This record gives sequence, structure tokens and C-alpha cells, in this order.
Amino acid sequence: MKKKTRKIIVGDKEYLYVINQKYNNHSSNISLKVSLEGFKNLTCTFQFFTWDDPITGSPLLVGVSLKNKETNNKEFFNINYPRTIREFILYGLENGWTGENKIEFQDGIDIIGKMGYEVSWLKP
Repeated sequence: MKKKTRKIIVGDKEYLYVINQKYNNHSSNISLKVSLEGFKNLTCTFQFFTWDDPITGSPLLVGVSLKNKETNNKEFFNINYPRTIREFILYGLENGWTGENKIEFQDGIDIIGKMGYEVSWLKP
């Protein structure tokens, strides 16, 4: 899959992000790299390790209904959606990333859980 850098504005700043994926023996490794405009090499990276279905693909890339633990409602979650990217940028900013430093979060599935979703079934 060809890398496609996309732009998003959060607050008054412009960010660039790219989503990469690798498949290996029914598992999916997805990385989300975000950088502040003008600081391309100072990324906030999120790693997601989940199962992969041979027909439908990775649940985070094709979209999946996740239960919101606070409201008990199911919400559609897709890592490609700008709303989702915005949540991860805000998470990075609240947890040590300034846009002018490099940081990596190894367990993106747990971060989705911290955002209030039931994620245990996403783990391989």
C-alpha cells in the first residue's frame, strides 16, 4: 500500500499524519505517525497490534463497532477517520508530546481503551 500523508488541523495547528500497515500470520501491525507541520522528523507514533481477518482485513482499518464503556452504546471506530486521528493527537499532546519532540506509544489498543472503549476482543 502506498503511503499517503494527510493533513489535519487541531486547535490552531496543522498536523501531518500517515497510517502504515503490515500483515503477518493473521495479525495486523498498524502504525500511526503524526507530526507538526514543519517538524516532519519529530513524530508522535502509535503502534496497534490486532488480529486480521483474511477476508475483511484489520478491524481498525475497515471500521468496527466498539462499546463505549461510559454510555454503553456502540460507536463506529475507524482509524482512518479524522475524528479518530484528532483523539490520538490530543492524547499525545496530553501525554508528553509537544510537536517538537519524538515519542512512541507501543500499545495503541490500550490507548483506545483509555479513551473509553471496550477493546479486549481486539487483541490477538
